[in-house]
Amino acid sequence: MMSERSRISRGSRPRPLLVALAATSALLLGACGGGDSDEGKSPPTPAPADAASTAGDPDADPASSPGTPDPADTPPVQSTPPAKSTAPTGEPTAPPASDQAPGRASTPASDPAQRSAATPRCTADHLALSLGRGDAGAGNRYVPLVFTNTGTTACALRGYPGVSMLDASGERIGHPAKRSGSALPPVELAPGRHAYAALHTVARGLTDKPCWPRAQRVNVYPPGSKQYLRAPARSFEVCGNTFDVSAVAPGKHP
Repeated sequence: MMSERSRISRGSRPRPLLVALAATSALLLGACGGGDSDEGKSPPTPAPADAASTAGDPDADPASSPGTPDPADTPPVQSTPPAKSTAPTGEPTAPPASDQAPGRASTPASDPAQRSAATPRCTADHLALSLGRGDAGAGNRYVPLVFTNTGTTACALRGYPGVSMLDASGERIGHPAKRSGSALPPVELAPGRHAYAALHTVARGLTDKPCWPRAQRVNVYPPGSKQYLRAPARSFEVCGNTFDVSAVAPGKHP
């Protein structure tokens, strides 16, 4: 009996070992089966090359990655100043500063040249001509040739008149008067006002050249005019072949 029990006992001992082996095999088969379960699934989407290279490089600078600008390199945003209002503020705007000295008003019209530029030229139709009282000295004779504005509006004279001496028949005697002296500023003539040009010659006997025949009239073209005026020559006599005229100046005589 003892021997049989011992035999039975020895024959039944391997069962726990078999159970353990079976469990281990089941675990191994389960692990292998789990590795094969990923087959048939789509492969993961690869990361972008730049991101992958940056992630794979532990020394890579994140600020150098494309698409991520460095805040220090980004220019500051400049704010646009608000537009100035052009609406009236109720207070007068101060005039711009000028180079004019304080206390002196701007009077461009006080310049004779500027006034005459806006004033029409005097024409023969609105002028009267006469010879004034002569003046002699040091062998010279001067006679003012006087222009009077007979119009109703102001006009201006500037420059030299054209002057010739005429005999009784209207023929010219000698040569026209030559211009003498410097040019003068324009002369503005209000209605009834006068301007003059000085005729010049020398006294009789001052030179060995004879005097011209006595003139009856003086023929005058006002400056810039193609129409002439005539006036009695009175006692004016050209001698020494000297005959000249000055530029027009304001007044009736020097």
